[in-house]
Amino acid sequence: MGQMLTAKQVAEVKGCSFQYVQRIIKEGKLQAQEVLNDKNRKTYLVPLEVLDEELQQKWYQMNLENPPEDIKAPEPVPEKKAVDHFSESERQEIDFWISLVEQWQQYRMKPGVTCKAEVDKKFVALCGLEYPDKEISVDILYRKWKAIKENDLSGLIDKRGKWKKGTSTIDDTIWQAFLYFYLDESQHPIQKCLDYTKMWAQEKRPDLYADIPSYSAFYRRLKNEVPEGVKVLGREGHKAYNDRCAPYIRRIYEDIASNEWWIADNHTFDVMVKDKNGNIHRPYLTAFLDARSGIFTGFHVTYNPCSEATLIALRKGILEYGIPDNIYVDNGREFLTFDIGGLGHRKKKPKDGGEKFEPPGVFKRLGINMTNAIVRNAKAKIIERRFRDVKDDLSRLFNTYTGGNVVEKPERLKCILKKDQIYTDEEFKEYVEAVIKYYFNMMPYNGAVEMDKGKIKQDVFNEHIAGRKRIAPEKDLNLMLMRSSRPQQVTRRGVHLDIGGGRIDFWNDDFVHLMLGKKVYFRYDPENLSEVRIYDLEDRYIMSVPADSEAVLSYGAGKEDVKAAMAKTRRLERIAKEYKENIILAEADRITAMELVLKQAERNKANYKGRPNPSILEVQRADEEPVFKKVVGGADLDVMNRNAAKRQGGK
Repeated sequence: MGQMLTAKQVAEVKGCSFQYVQRIIKEGKLQAQEVLNDKNRKTYLVPLEVLDEELQQKWYQMNLENPPEDIKAPEPVPEKKAVDHFSESERQEIDFWISLVEQWQQYRMKPGVTCKAEVDKKFVALCGLEYPDKEISVDILYRKWKAIKENDLSGLIDKRGKWKKGTSTIDDTIWQAFLYFYLDESQHPIQKCLDYTKMWAQEKRPDLYADIPSYSAFYRRLKNEVPEGVKVLGREGHKAYNDRCAPYIRRIYEDIASNEWWIADNHTFDVMVKDKNGNIHRPYLTAFLDARSGIFTGFHVTYNPCSEATLIALRKGILEYGIPDNIYVDNGREFLTFDIGGLGHRKKKPKDGGEKFEPPGVFKRLGINMTNAIVRNAKAKIIERRFRDVKDDLSRLFNTYTGGNVVEKPERLKCILKKDQIYTDEEFKEYVEAVIKYYFNMMPYNGAVEMDKGKIKQDVFNEHIAGRKRIAPEKDLNLMLMRSSRPQQVTRRGVHLDIGGGRIDFWNDDFVHLMLGKKVYFRYDPENLSEVRIYDLEDRYIMSVPADSEAVLSYGAGKEDVKAAMAKTRRLERIAKEYKENIILAEADRITAMELVLKQAERNKANYKGRPNPSILEVQRADEEPVFKKVVGGADLDVMNRNAAKRQGGK
């Protein structure tokens, strides 16, 4: 009989009230035995093993220092088991005795029988000849006959050597102490747990020390009684329990269309390759996988998994297969970037409580919804299982295969590296592209949908495209895949981009003149930084601005370089000066402020007739429009200057 807990003890473990435990027992939600206590009152005893693994572990930890008194459940009345509760061999033994007892009774009922005792002896002798390996006697026949009449099938089974099965010589208090040390994330070996248990018994329960059995008794009881889930939870923690023991949610793929869900991740190739400078390294694969068909839609071999590699792989996938509706990614920086998929859970709320402007990311511009996997969830992405195929069916093809760890490392690798028999980056990328597109994507489908098994994966993708395919022209796709900056205030050098350890300024005369001091953001193509596209904080396109390559000088710049740079900076000053001069009144119409004031004073003096005395003063403010209006698309200052000159009679 295992450990039994009272309803009060169960309430302590669960952290709830005693009345709640009684109620769920009465409602049948918690298994318990109804017994009478020493005061002849009804109470309940709950077997420890019916509680969850976490509660069992908590009970062991709570009662190590102050072990509870053993609660003996009353000896239950043996229940008569149905035939399906027995093993196959036991059912065969039951059938044998039922048949033999029936033959015995028929033998005894033959006509002319006068002494049934003599008939019984004769029948036993015949059985000895027919079943020499069976122990059959008159007493045994009568016991089996009684068991059959009482419908006690267990009475027909030979229990010799089985009466100790399921019992243990380990005291329950000692067992609880042992489990306290065993169910610990330090993962002590069984022998060490036994040693610690003996030390604990010497301190706390010396009366039980002499009766502690050997190692094998603890080993057998661990194997027979402690569920695997309890072992994993106690010794390896919650994550290992959830990954290996907890029930999981089965994803349904039958109702998913192609391009509805793409899963993205990075993989390190177990292969050594050589770059153009002769440096040896292990490349990475950034890939997108279609959840419905299992094909690799977009992929890119890179030196380092980053946001740029993500965009390149996404662009290649979209150009060939279309734009996906949803993308399922992990929580890596290459995906949770503010201008690609957004910061997700990494986003921090400003201290002032306000909302900062975030430019729309690439996924949003493409109409893609991004979903992030649960952190440290081993069951999150099926693409990780496909990367196992990449390792086994692709990486192992190369003679510079390194293996996933030291144990898998081939012995030949050292010799091959020494002989410099190494594939170059270009060769490796060519092989990878061919194998993924025309081998992996052409393999038979072996996913969760039974009706598609055996078909080519590429055919499965084509069959389940759901009658639509979102595409984008290459020119528009280039715009939508541009990276974005954070909001910047336009300075005298326009806006800047910090990249590759340096800074690039983007500005021209019109941009700085019209937008100085205002906040904007820009989009850029990392592969072409000759210009950027400027947007206001309402995401409206303003103009394209070139990179500044002239007004940036090193300390060793020559005289001509300085001259060209100064000419560029002074040009803006000249334009601003012309603009100022041309937007004011012509010289013939000009009058100083002093003259205006004096003339008005003279008029007031001549027209003054009295002094009003109002009871209420209402301040009236001018409702003026700003002189400068933001022009979407940029401002042509030369045209403005020429128009102003014409109004003044110039050419």
